[in-house]
Amino acid sequence: MNFRELRDVFGLFTTGVTVVTAVGPDGEPVGITANSVTSVSLEPPLVLWCLASASSKLAAFAPGMPFAIHILAADQAELALQFARRGTRWPDDASPPGAAASPPQVPGAIARIECRTKVWFEGGDHKIILGAIEDLQAQPAAPLVFHASRFGTFTDQPVADLAPLQRRSSGPWD
Repeated sequence: MNFRELRDVFGLFTTGVTVVTAVGPDGEPVGITANSVTSVSLEPPLVLWCLASASSKLAAFAPGMPFAIHILAADQAELALQFARRGTRWPDDASPPGAAASPPQVPGAIARIECRTKVWFEGGDHKIILGAIEDLQAQPAAPLVFHASRFGTFTDQPVADLAPLQRRSSGPWD
């Protein structure tokens, strides 16, 4: 197995697209496109995401620092691409931080999850960032998704009858 094969197989897993924002140690806004976001726990409310250990933006997400995960809407692919580029400046249509400790807002996102970095874990060439969720905002809209190196949208067309998959009071999940 080589790097390209592994990346291609991982790319077959359809994910949502987010922009994670924070304020860097220099007071400048930081934003990164990430699709490695996943829920961890409802009690306490925890979320994780991954960032390359070599990223120049890593210090903004150090333990104890606030950050915000923005779930992007279907029409925000260009914004996702802008935040994915290295060395890009803060986009004009994203608001700058209001206070030094407040992560910047990404307008038009369908949800914002405000967090504080609880801990980092080593994960190969990435840091696994575990965040304690402090606040949430959401609005109804179609999400932006990523599959096989392409952006797309989610359709609510049923692909199968889910009734046989509904959880039973006793069964293999108990």
